[in-house]
Amino acid sequence: MTVTDDAQVFVDAFNRSYEEKHMAFEEQFWGTKMALKGSEFSSENLSRTKKEMEDLLSDPEVLAKAQAFRAKIEEESDLTKVLDCIIKSCQCYTMPPEVKSIREETAKLEGDLEMARNGMTLGYTDKDGTFVQASSVGLRNKLSTDADENVRKAAYEGLCSIGGFVLDHGFVDIIKKRNQIAKKLGFVDYYDYKVTNAEGFGKTKLFGMLDGLEKGTRPIMVKAREEFAKKYGNEALKPWNMPYKMKGSIVQKMDPYFPFSLAVERYVRSYAAMQITYEGATMNLDLLDRPKKYSNGFCHWPRVAWQPPNQPFVPSTTNFTSLADPTAVGSGLTALRTLMHEAGVSFRELYSV
Repeated sequence: MTVTDDAQVFVDAFNRSYEEKHMAFEEQFWGTKMALKGSEFSSENLSRTKKEMEDLLSDPEVLAKAQAFRAKIEEESDLTKVLDCIIKSCQCYTMPPEVKSIREETAKLEGDLEMARNGMTLGYTDKDGTFVQASSVGLRNKLSTDADENVRKAAYEGLCSIGGFVLDHGFVDIIKKRNQIAKKLGFVDYYDYKVTNAEGFGKTKLFGMLDGLEKGTRPIMVKAREEFAKKYGNEALKPWNMPYKMKGSIVQKMDPYFPFSLAVERYVRSYAAMQITYEGATMNLDLLDRPKKYSNGFCHWPRVAWQPPNQPFVPSTTNFTSLADPTAVGSGLTALRTLMHEAGVSFRELYSV
């Protein structure tokens, strides 16, 4: 066998192992985030499957083999591109043993916090004094559409309660351990570590870019707030009043044109008209808001679309979620916007492979 043949065997084995471990983790991620029933979904299993996936990516033998094969193959090809991806991914997870142990402790704390947050009783006190359960999405919807300022303020206070809750359930300890990991690896802090791995430059450069953007747009923001206060009064600048004053009436007027019942159909028709077929992908949709469900829309791929050498194309499996309340004003537009966005992300992932 040639070096190229040996490298291909290595890449094929790595891909099979990574897909298996990634799917196991994503199954736990989906089950815990969606609060699915079943004893197989737990914080412990989420931490375990994440550790198993990261163990593969942080294995020094895997990185060494990938680098050795890459050094011996001069001609650029799909194989060298995959080797480069493996090397870059593994380098992001490479840590000394003492740092890795801290990372494992952090992952356990993160899983515990996620489960606690999922079980948090969130909501607001209605004008008659009744506590109404609502997700963060439902509370934000109240800020935009409810005509009663007291209800909007209560919804805002409900959102603010999340901060105190996560602080009381280990978030500070997570921050400390994350920063401890980053500093041991030579970074300023965990944010600097993540930005560098993702973007190729640190937070100092990023903040320089963002500071320039903020400084350049600040006069526009100041003027806009002045005009807003002049039109609606200074009380309109309160955080529970701005969303309603800015778009409340518009959302209500648009609502009849975007019923929730047509959201999925309109998404499907729109993508079909663009001739997007998803190449046989499986898409799991969880669209409705409910208690204990993770209160943010996202799209994950338990299996990415890929083409094994001399084997049939492997279509992707996609999980995406939104938090629509069919009874709420604006829910249809929110659902459609989420569908178009997350389904678009699924399409991008499919055709970027």
